[in-house]
Amino acid sequence: MSEQNHISTRIFRPSDLAALKSLVQTTIDACYPKVYPKEAVQFFKDWHSDEKMLKDAKEGYIILLLKDTRIVGTGTIVGEDVKRVFVDPIFQRCGFGRLIMRKLEERAVSTGIDVVRLDASLPSKTFYDVLGYVTLERAFREVENNKRLDFYKMEKALGVRVRNGDQ
Repeated sequence: MSEQNHISTRIFRPSDLAALKSLVQTTIDACYPKVYPKEAVQFFKDWHSDEKMLKDAKEGYIILLLKDTRIVGTGTIVGEDVKRVFVDPIFQRCGFGRLIMRKLEERAVSTGIDVVRLDASLPSKTFYDVLGYVTLERAFREVENNKRLDFYKMEKALGVRVRNGDQ
């Protein structure tokens, strides 16, 4: 955890796109082949395209974790949907994913969102379980060559906010 002392956070800028994509691709390559067929791994890599990242940045909020000037983690929230939470494999299990999720959940609450949802990959499900996310269903998507990409639809209630006139 002492590594966190050297970590800073900031909002994504379009000039970060290449470094962000590199982080996402590197993390997918390191973590997903252990549990998914190669067709599913390629689907994940294609899914996190430049276009989708830029669209999400415009419509939502992307946070970056930096160690010095290197991007080592990221997370995105668009509306109530948490997306693209990745931590460089070298820095996993150091609390950085938890930090990203806390920042995304704080952002959701600050914009009036009480429940957030996400699709959890097989390698990340336990992480989200520990953070209090509830599994709604196990789902899958068929990818190339009739292979399956299994995942979990999850959500978390962030607490009820009192609004004007509510008691």
